Amino acid sequence: MLPRSVVVVTHPTVEPVTLSEARLHLRLSADQTDDDRLIASLISTGRALVEKRLGVSLVKRRLRATYDGQGNVLELPSPPLLLDVDHTLTITADGAAVSSAAYEVDSDSRPATVTLSTPQNLPLVVTFWAGGQPLAPQLRSAILLYVGHLYSNRELVVTDGSQPAELPFAFEALLASESVTGVW
Repeated sequence: MLPRSVVVVTHPTVEPVTLSEARLHLRLSADQTDDDRLIASLISTGRALVEKRLGVSLVKRRLRATYDGQGNVLELPSPPLLLDVDHTLTITADGAAVSSAAYEVDSDSRPATVTLSTPQNLPLVVTFWAGGQPLAPQLRSAILLYVGHLYSNRELVVTDGSQPAELPFAFEALLASESVTGVW
């Protein structure tokens, strides 16, 4: 069953691409720091776009998913699931905690799933951590391409009669290489 809603409980605190990496990609010298806030914003925007297009979490965040349909298998959005001693998964049913003995988590599937052993009262609310794995080189390159594109083409307004610059095809190809379906 898919969630009715997903809310970010704990927002990311770090980006998968550093400001230094982006500045190097943009060929900016060490003393060219005037645009650092803009570049940091472009990194966040690029990461968010890649996450949205692929349906994944590239950085660690805590999410709360609410389910109100029928079924005993819950699909957790924004893979990969981060599950360890410091990053737990909890379930409540109609506001009451559900014992971990009443469900099984498959963190190896994509998306991760929770299988309930017995029916539970609705709504079900699952709070969990997603992201936190090393960034694939293709996705790092895609974010850097996006940052470079937006840094060079800051406005969609075109005054010389030409077409506005589109994202480079390489960006789309890099996303497709990491897509579950192979399409973007």
